[in-house]
Formats: sequence, C-alpha cells, structure tokens
Amino acid sequence: MFIVPIGQMSPLSELQNESFATQQATDSKIPFSDVLQDAVKTMQETQEVSKQDAYDLAMGRSDDLHSVMIHSTQASTALKMTVELTSRVVNAYKEIMQTQI
Repeated sequence: MFIVPIGQMSPLSELQNESFATQQATDSKIPFSDVLQDAVKTMQETQEVSKQDAYDLAMGRSDDLHSVMIHSTQASTALKMTVELTSRVVNAYKEIMQTQI
C-alpha cells in the first residue's frame, strides 16, 4: 500500500488574498432579475436534458441509467430552486405592498 506524502502548506497570505477576492466577488451587485432569469434558464436546460435522456432510455438507445438518474435529479432540484426563488419574490412583493406609509 502506497501512502501519499503530505505536501507543504501554502502560506497564510495566499489564503487571505483568496478570501479577499471571494469577498469582492460576493460584494458585487447583481440585479435580481438576472438571478431569476439564470435560474429559469438553468431549469429549462436541465429539464430538456432530462427529457431527452429519459426518451433515449425508453427507446433503448441508452443503457446509462445512472446518468439518466443524475440528470433527472438535477432537473428536479433546479425546479425546486426556481419555485422557491419565485415564491420568495412574491412574498417580498406582498410584504412591500402591505407596508403603511
């Protein structure tokens, strides 16, 4: 049995630079409409891939069941995320509209 030796750790300053770069990336302002459009686009793409995989499996053109299941789960997760995102938007809108001025 071969044991892989432990390599040298990177200096702390490199880790701090990476965390600073990550923080700057998250601090940038992304319009919510873009986030919602990306979620819907991703959902549609994953559903199309899942449908095509299921069709190919049913027609006997594919015997790769695990990738069909992975794509199906991805489509389901994308749908759940999109529904959650839209319901939160609607709830936020309702909350804003009910505020007293």
